[in-house]
Amino acid sequence: MEQRGSYRADDSSVTEKRKEDHINICLQQHVESQIGPGFDDIFLIHRSVPEIDFSRISTEVTLFNRKLGAPLLVEGMTGGTPKSKSLNHAIAAACQRLELGMGVGSQRAMIEDPSLSSSYMVRESAPDILLIGNLGLPQFILGYSGSEARHAVTAIGADVLAVHLNPLQEAVQPEGDHNFELGVKALESLKEEVDIPIIAKETGGGMCREVAQRLSFLDGLDVGGLGGTSFSAVEYYRNSEEDREIAAQFWNWGIPTAVSIVECAGARTLIASGGIRTGIDIAKAIALGADCCGIALPALKAAVEKEGALEEMLNRLIRELKIAMFLCGCRTLEHLKRAPVVITGKTREFLNERGVKTELFARR
Repeated sequence: MEQRGSYRADDSSVTEKRKEDHINICLQQHVESQIGPGFDDIFLIHRSVPEIDFSRISTEVTLFNRKLGAPLLVEGMTGGTPKSKSLNHAIAAACQRLELGMGVGSQRAMIEDPSLSSSYMVRESAPDILLIGNLGLPQFILGYSGSEARHAVTAIGADVLAVHLNPLQEAVQPEGDHNFELGVKALESLKEEVDIPIIAKETGGGMCREVAQRLSFLDGLDVGGLGGTSFSAVEYYRNSEEDREIAAQFWNWGIPTAVSIVECAGARTLIASGGIRTGIDIAKAIALGADCCGIALPALKAAVEKEGALEEMLNRLIRELKIAMFLCGCRTLEHLKRAPVVITGKTREFLNERGVKTELFARR
């Protein structure tokens, strides 16, 4: 294979400072895209007589050999700083109690500085959850290999490794890595080198059918669509005045989450994230083809709000999902995946222009 570039390790303190900046900005500033994820264009079909017993509805799903009580992950945003350690443990404990999955933030910081590893180690608080590790594609392009991937997973007892795809963030970040030329080759090499489930995770730009097809050798995709946190917005608050103007132009760049789900529906495992804010959003995402949904920013804010706030929010999402399933007459998630759904508005226009026959969703 072609020679990848040599990995240029940042000073670990720079990486740690950047992670701290990201957490603080997400908590203190408005960082969500001004374009929604597209779920307002999606309508599930209401059944006046659902013909099911609400108490017998099951929201369980199995992902990567772990049973989840509901199709919901709290996705990785934190790690590598002292502040993130307590946040990750609080999130993990809530996920353990509710049988949900969890991802950690980028583990690059602990690769560069092993003393930061404890901020990602949550198995003590959550021995049974689906736990997803996290490293960035730019690092694999620049020299990371199976060794770093295995360490990221085994050090924290993760079940899966998410390789995050963040070209938009890198492009508007002053210290960003801009060469993605050998990105697919790096992922192919990684998949050949390790016996670990690998998923590719976008970070707010969404994922198109062409990329999904190129990455079909992976174990799953997380679409990370437009409609939730914009990392161009996050970088806007970190940048100089000149670079801020550029970041502002890309604040709303990407493919909305609802579109991304449909475009990537052939993935082995499909996770929908990017603007998931209600249990109805979760129901719509499942009906469009997702296996599971991920939330990040709302969970981060709830985790720092007060004790119990995160668990309360997650319980609300699960309750809303069950009510939506009840009103659609769907006793299981498999039934929900086959439920008719009407796609309207800009989401329909987008998908129709991309060659998707949206009327088939309404007639199934």
